[in-house]
Amino acid sequence: MENQHRYIRTPRTLKRPGVQLDNFSIVPASLLPDLSAYRALSDRQPKGTAVLVLPSPTSPLRRVYAAVARVLRENGRNVKLYPAT
Repeated sequence: MENQHRYIRTPRTLKRPGVQLDNFSIVPASLLPDLSAYRALSDRQPKGTAVLVLPSPTSPLRRVYAAVARVLRENGRNVKLYPAT
């Protein structure tokens, strides 16, 4: 079985000194058509907040999202969890 999750290298522009991400969102691929709504939700959050939009309760990825949220919190990041609409 092949790994379905793909990781990319950080773009060079984000590696420059002094560059920091304000907010970011992690959204299931099935919700990408509604990305503008989640981008607006992320933009309303305080600086430095990670927004995770949880997949449906029956999705196996829900545990992965919970683990990512836990790691982000352990590293001092503010995390907001929202259910998929």
